[in-house]
Amino acid sequence: MDFENRLEELVHRCRQGQRSAFEELFEIYQPRLKYYVRRIDSGNAGVDDILQDIWLTVLKEIQKLKDAKVFAVWLYRIARNKVYDGFRRKDRFVSLPEDNDFPVSGNDEPTFDADDAEKLHKALNELKPHHREVLTLCFIEQMPYQSIADVIGCNVGTVRSRIFYAKQSLRAEMERQNG
Repeated sequence: MDFENRLEELVHRCRQGQRSAFEELFEIYQPRLKYYVRRIDSGNAGVDDILQDIWLTVLKEIQKLKDAKVFAVWLYRIARNKVYDGFRRKDRFVSLPEDNDFPVSGNDEPTFDADDAEKLHKALNELKPHHREVLTLCFIEQMPYQSIADVIGCNVGTVRSRIFYAKQSLRAEMERQNG
């Protein structure tokens, strides 16, 4: 059974109230979700509380999810909303500007090997939250642009633009850190 069919079955069983299905969803998505939340909220204060809040919302609201195929987008949208709700409560909320749609050039793509992972994570922590977010969704979660747009609530052109600028910011930060 491929992952998409397994996911649909788990969501269906979770809707029926099967605890084991919820636990499987949790096991599949918790590590990735934790990474995503940490990337958005670089302060990392209360990550476990945010994650708990996310999963409680999933448990309460999964009946409202009409299409199990979009579970990942739905889950990351909940996560994003919880993190940004925390920003608002702390008066740390940063409004995300609507960027213009700029083409992304393949020539600007840096290459990294496994040895650069620590440096990459350190540089990611220095980026603006909306840059960390789109890079995480695109390259770590490997979401298509439309799914990213659905998660962050903007159009695909804005996603492309944010990814373009996020890559530039990441490159500049990596160069700054590495001399």
